Amino acid sequence: MTENTIEEKINLSTIKNLLENVHVIQNKYDDIADITGEKFNVFSVLNLTSNEVRTHSAFIGELLNIKGSHGLKDIPLQLFIKILEEKFILNQEDESENKIGLDRFKFNTENAITIVEKNIKKLNEDKTEGGRIDIIVEDKNKWNALIIENKIYAGEQENQLIRYYNYCKEYFLKETPILYLTLDGSSPTSGKGLIKKQHYFNISYKEDIINWLELCLKEASDKPMLREVMKQYIYLIKKLTGQTINKKMSEEIQNIILRNFSAAEQIVKEFDKIKYKISGNIRNRITEVLISKLGSKYNVFTRNKVGDTNSGIWLELKDYENTGIYFGIEPFSGKGNVRNELFFGILDLNDKHKNIFQNHNFKCTRWWRDVDFFDNLEDYKNNQINFSDSQFISFLGQNPIKQDELINKIAAQMIEFIQSKEGSLINVCKEINGVNN
Repeated sequence: MTENTIEEKINLSTIKNLLENVHVIQNKYDDIADITGEKFNVFSVLNLTSNEVRTHSAFIGELLNIKGSHGLKDIPLQLFIKILEEKFILNQEDESENKIGLDRFKFNTENAITIVEKNIKKLNEDKTEGGRIDIIVEDKNKWNALIIENKIYAGEQENQLIRYYNYCKEYFLKETPILYLTLDGSSPTSGKGLIKKQHYFNISYKEDIINWLELCLKEASDKPMLREVMKQYIYLIKKLTGQTINKKMSEEIQNIILRNFSAAEQIVKEFDKIKYKISGNIRNRITEVLISKLGSKYNVFTRNKVGDTNSGIWLELKDYENTGIYFGIEPFSGKGNVRNELFFGILDLNDKHKNIFQNHNFKCTRWWRDVDFFDNLEDYKNNQINFSDSQFISFLGQNPIKQDELINKIAAQMIEFIQSKEGSLINVCKEINGVNN
């Protein structure tokens, strides 16, 4: 018993020293960042960090555009194709899998046309045709194309990849690769029947886009304004994908971890636990308030584990159960459909009743209606409620009173929203039931 206690004390002391050393290094580089202005990021200032269309598709599409304002002509497009070839063709490991042809990503870059948010057709009834393509780079002669489906936090639409595949078969002579781009390279769910590394390819911001941008950065060495904006965009992606921005700081921290590997491993094991303990407690207490205030009229429940994507709180009118319509708050994990920031709105599950909502003057964004964001604590420097933000979690963890304030503020704002929309939503539900009957 005594030996275990001594051993635990030694381990705790090692962990404490490790954390203190990392804190010293972080403070040093924070001071350097203040002096150099590195913390200023135009995308963050303009609140465009996770907007798929206005930020990420627009930025990537502009770089891939051979006539883009960057002035690099087709060099970024050539480098993008190089990244794809190295990832999928030159590094093919399994000889038994379908071999990817050497010309799969070949492209006449000199006459390429890049379009962002291209409308291809009106959606048909089973949603296997039509819609919009996030980014398409196509050969002028319709020989082939590159299609990029860009996902930051938004969910997939029904049969989304199937629609793109059918479009490619109809309009291009050569089989066109569909690139499914996410933060971490995860796989799609809307491509049932399509084969990975044959019909579609998973790529990530975390590795592929950053590697591509680093190559483009070298080509922009004589274009200082372009170079600095690209650096800021790289910093933004690293932040979204949980990577350290400063390489020197990262190396120093890694060296400390190597000298204290066991202690660092223990910290990793406890990190998510404490993070989700705080956000989970906040979610549970908000749920309790909503049940106490609205439970007579609404079914109030939490959805998904607190650390899962789209973890939230849903409220369903008891008189209109099983309609697929909910008031909702997401994401308490900091991983969600719109962006990291906690938002609220009305959920039309699977986007089934968009026309009815539009007829009742609701603003429709994918599955969500009348989305808005919560007001943050006035004395917290960041204006977002973002449970993936380590500084925000740390602030709440060290300030229980601020947790109480946040809970009361979120609950009050949500109740006000529900009361303001309830009448209109009941009319929508009545119309849905009338259509279903």
